[in-house]
Amino acid sequence: MAIGTLVFDESAYKNVVCLGHILDEDGRKMSKHVGNVLEPISLMDEHGADAVRWFMLASGSPWQSRRVGHAAIAEVVRKVLLTYWNTASFQSLYARSAQWSPQHESPPPAERSVLDRWVLSEAHRLVTEVDEALENFDTQKGGRLISTFVDDLSNWYVRRSRRRFWDGDPAALATLDEALRIVTAVMAPFTPFITEQVWQLLVRPTRPQAPESVHLSTWPTVDHALIDNELAQQMSVVRNVVELGRAARASSGVRTRQPLSRALVSGTDWAKMPPELIGEVAAELNVEQVSGLKDEVGDLVDIT
Repeated sequence: MAIGTLVFDESAYKNVVCLGHILDEDGRKMSKHVGNVLEPISLMDEHGADAVRWFMLASGSPWQSRRVGHAAIAEVVRKVLLTYWNTASFQSLYARSAQWSPQHESPPPAERSVLDRWVLSEAHRLVTEVDEALENFDTQKGGRLISTFVDDLSNWYVRRSRRRFWDGDPAALATLDEALRIVTAVMAPFTPFITEQVWQLLVRPTRPQAPESVHLSTWPTVDHALIDNELAQQMSVVRNVVELGRAARASSGVRTRQPLSRALVSGTDWAKMPPELIGEVAAELNVEQVSGLKDEVGDLVDIT
């Protein structure tokens, strides 16, 4: 900076990112003298380069000190990379089984199920938010957004839509294909190897015009018409209700496998909830009917 100022009368940098210290699992600074240094190549050999790279990018802000250990990196593999890989494998399996490809005709997004519309909305929102995070050098936020979407895609969308994939539903296959293509492109700067493998095995064979590599593709284009903030809010309420319903079952010792006749939900906007989303709650909690709390309030709770 001093030389740049002296010679050119301006700073040599537009942005400067100062990196934090690397600590061991006990929070001590890594030092050869102490003998607590972890060699990066050994970590990559054991857990994979993508796992180490994701941990360094997404486990904290670059300027923060962070604890590095085998357990933390193994968790990255289990929660993020394996979930992403298994979702891609699921799509590949059922697309081949149904002999489906992106060239096959499928309903437009507006005519698909509420789960399809929701996951497409979240995928396109992800593109915008990760782009903004990376522009601000916030790789931690970008990683958190991606890992949340991967988890939602696998443990909510795919799990709730499994029967549709068994039946070879073109709308479900097209939706998951697009969601995976988007998240693969968005993840590529974080995990270049596994995303390249998915691109070669899942994207290129079904799209002859696709770039030769995910790293040669452009950043995904956002379709703002698909982003539905109201649906995102409604789905968030639905998932919270499901969690509360499971907790209620667990606290009373009634397992989810035992069907119940009714679930009562208290919420100011519950009366406006679309029937399709109410049906998701009923199916997830294994109840015949989901009703809003109205006249029954006095019989169930005391208000003081």
